[in-house]
Amino acid sequence: MRERIEQSDVSEPVARRASPLVVLLHTVTFRQARQFVPAVIPIVAATGFGGGRTTVIALVVGVTLLSLGTAALSWWRFTYADGPSSVVVTRGLLSRSVRTVPNDRIRGVEVETSVLHRLFGLVRVRIDAAAGAVAGKEEELVVDGVTRAEGDRLRAAVLTHRQAPDRADGGTEAAPAEEEFGRFDNRWLLYAPLVGSYLALPLAAVGALFRLAQELPENVRPNLGEAALASVRALGITVGGALVVLVAGSVVGAAIVNWGFRLVRRGGSLIAVRGLITRRHTELEVDRIRGATVAEGAGMRLVHAARVNALVTGLGDATRRGQLLPLGPRSEAWTLARRLVEDPGPLVAHPPAARRRRLVRATFAGLMVTVAGMLATVLAGWWWVVLVGLALTVLGIPLGRGRYAALGHATGPRSFSVRSGWLVREQVLLQHRAVVGWQVRQSFFQRQAGLATVLACVGAGRGGYAAIDMAAGDIAGFALAASEPWAATFSRPAP
Repeated sequence: MRERIEQSDVSEPVARRASPLVVLLHTVTFRQARQFVPAVIPIVAATGFGGGRTTVIALVVGVTLLSLGTAALSWWRFTYADGPSSVVVTRGLLSRSVRTVPNDRIRGVEVETSVLHRLFGLVRVRIDAAAGAVAGKEEELVVDGVTRAEGDRLRAAVLTHRQAPDRADGGTEAAPAEEEFGRFDNRWLLYAPLVGSYLALPLAAVGALFRLAQELPENVRPNLGEAALASVRALGITVGGALVVLVAGSVVGAAIVNWGFRLVRRGGSLIAVRGLITRRHTELEVDRIRGATVAEGAGMRLVHAARVNALVTGLGDATRRGQLLPLGPRSEAWTLARRLVEDPGPLVAHPPAARRRRLVRATFAGLMVTVAGMLATVLAGWWWVVLVGLALTVLGIPLGRGRYAALGHATGPRSFSVRSGWLVREQVLLQHRAVVGWQVRQSFFQRQAGLATVLACVGAGRGGYAAIDMAAGDIAGFALAASEPWAATFSRPAP
């Protein structure tokens, strides 16, 4: 009986605590105390504290002590345990919460190191699991404030679905050989001004500067009125300065996020490391990858650049965590995508009816404005409305042709591909086993043209990827060739 009890105790996962240094880290950042600030402010106001240096010092000391106390309590009440079958996290100050996630539901692990974490020698481990979302939380499980060695051990343990052994001599097992899949070249930062997401930060900064300028006193506020912008030189300087800020800001933003990006395969995992200020170490299981997307914005196509994302089953925040190439040449992007998913071959163009449909939809607005302009010319002499309508119609022709050129699909022995989009052209490579269902949509106008849109339903990425305006008669064959044999039901006649 005693032997059985001792063996049971050995198999139980050991509850661990974060490093005590995390108490200082959370005290400095007021991590736990922030939720109490809204309740403290009315209390302070009700006490009738006056101004002065003494009051300010008392408030600073009080808030710091509150932050220290809540951080210490949170550290004391937080434990985690990783066993051979599950990960258990216990937390909570007033109400106790115990969350258990089976190892086979874990989809990825990210080790994050901010500047303050590096100062204290700590890391934050995010465990992403397809075990149901937690209300109000972005991550499934977060273990904050462990040492770098413990973070690496925890990452290896949960991704290999087994308990990583602790060696008596303090050493670690030999790491599997690494195979480099990609490395970020700093010259690729010059692509950043062509990517909308990297322009968002400098645009927000310019807006904040304008709001700040409006709050300045009138005697120091820059004169940006109509008189100051009347000259061509002043207008050119203003526009040029704004462009410099946008370009420089996008490059700096891309460098902060992607500096030192490196993608390697180690054993059964893909590991991406990136970041200048906050260093992120994201690890994904190769067996969970079901496909890849290669996206090219309108500006990126001009310089032959692209981005690559992995489609991983059950992965949360897939746009960031599944990113395998944040920015780079198109040739590099396709080389990486084909290493993950077998290339199904060249795309098949969609029928001419799809091109006519794209041209009609692209020129429809211009034609309506032209007709309205003819009526406005007769009634009010507004001949310029006709010119606007004709211009929109002419511009719609290359737009429609470009949208048609973006369409295509292909099937291979183990994978298939669909492509669509004009402003952001996205081609998806998917494994046959990724498909869990098909959905066919056909509008009235598509029926008249003999077209239909078929959606491949998958448990990764956006959840579905469409082949738009295919020939209706080709859908059954495409669905059967692009998935498992169960898709043969598409070829059966309707009852």
